[in-house]
Amino acid sequence: MKPALMLLGLVLLSPHCFPQDIQVREEAVQLLERANRVSSAPNLPNLERTDALRVFGADSIQEGTFTRVVMQGTGRRDDYNLGNFHLLNVFTRGQVAVAGTPQIAPPEINRLLRITPIALVRFDHEDVIHSIANREVGGRPARCIEFDTTAGEKTESNELCVDSANGTLLSEKLGSDFIENGDFFSFAGALFPGTISYSDAGVLKMQVTQTMTALTDATPNVLAAPPDAQIRKACTTYRRAFGVSMPQPKPGNGGGNADIMVRGMIWGDGSVHDAVVQSSERPDLNAEALGLIQQWVFTPALCNGAPNRSEASFELHFQGR
Repeated sequence: MKPALMLLGLVLLSPHCFPQDIQVREEAVQLLERANRVSSAPNLPNLERTDALRVFGADSIQEGTFTRVVMQGTGRRDDYNLGNFHLLNVFTRGQVAVAGTPQIAPPEINRLLRITPIALVRFDHEDVIHSIANREVGGRPARCIEFDTTAGEKTESNELCVDSANGTLLSEKLGSDFIENGDFFSFAGALFPGTISYSDAGVLKMQVTQTMTALTDATPNVLAAPPDAQIRKACTTYRRAFGVSMPQPKPGNGGGNADIMVRGMIWGDGSVHDAVVQSSERPDLNAEALGLIQQWVFTPALCNGAPNRSEASFELHFQGR
């Protein structure tokens, strides 16, 4: 699967090396395209979006919020709060004002941004459609698409369920991730979920309540930078960081493979700092993964031709471990 920000391209015209019914695939693509269309607003007004979230840990519940204020053609204000983490970004006039805790965002924040305002996806050549069946999801009749995704040595069994009446994407099972959207509301000609839940391997991890409001007379200083903010110029030209040395873990003699995703900052000298584990198939290998990431070296990102710190994700593959 790919994020739905990209165009569908030649999916329907491309040959596939896996056996699948072309008519079933065609219907699946049409269902997913409709789901993307009905939840994509053609023209957004000035708006305020608020996501109230609850994060479920092994023995605790954290509550937080994410608020985004958008003034079309002028700028936006993003405010993140979760536990001890607080970050405020104000984008306007070719610059960004940053205030808050100087640390990598916790993985729950990145996950929140991935599933809100709605996680839309598309099919590509790695997806093999098997069947489409009628089901009931969240009390609504739905068409559910069963398919496999093959990437490298891994094959995942997945399912997408689309509302039979209004075409919205009701649920997404992608690998161990499960997203369920409900309580859809209309805003700017599109349908967005008022409630979103995220589970991993059957365990509830996050619940989100979402609202959107059109701003007809926004507070004049809504895009004003706070007094303690750092002011950074926006990049008119940008080049991402490129890896120079990225050693992977030494393979073992066992029969299992595992991937660990790490997020950190690539400094202007190309070194990695502030690394934290974002997702892990083997928590017992997390310390080894973090130690190895400290050895990775990059040519740094460039902002307007000058070295620039950048946040990035790093994937480590443990073979035979």
